[in-house]
Amino acid sequence: MQSQHKPQNPGYRAWVEGIFEKAAFIKNQGIKLVDCGPGWCECRLDVRPDHLQQDGYVHAAVVAAMADHSAGASAGTLAPMGKMSLTVEFKINLLRPGIGHALRCRADVLRAGRSITVSESEVYVVGDNREKLIAKAIVTLALVTQG
Repeated sequence: MQSQHKPQNPGYRAWVEGIFEKAAFIKNQGIKLVDCGPGWCECRLDVRPDHLQQDGYVHAAVVAAMADHSAGASAGTLAPMGKMSLTVEFKINLLRPGIGHALRCRADVLRAGRSITVSESEVYVVGDNREKLIAKAIVTLALVTQG
């Protein structure tokens, strides 16, 4: 997918790699960056037993964390140097139970503003040689000065 966005920070890729490395919760879950570009981010999670809820489906909290973090990373690819993206609101639709050996999430910036960015995340379950869309999130992020 060709992006129409232009990054304001030439080091955006290192920044995104850093937020995946430094976010202890995300790292402990096993969520890993696959790739990113101006206005988008993709990550993956190999599903473990501790990701499952009582009925054997991937827990909604795991799906939501993956969608939120990916959206933040997609917004961050377009943030100016010295700024970071911080979620102020998100809505997630859980479309079907997550049953599979992995999750893949793709987040794309829908609108990048000077102070607010809106991104969309889609989470897919991977299994049986195919992917199924299990969740879709809309995430609103504020661009704030890094502290």
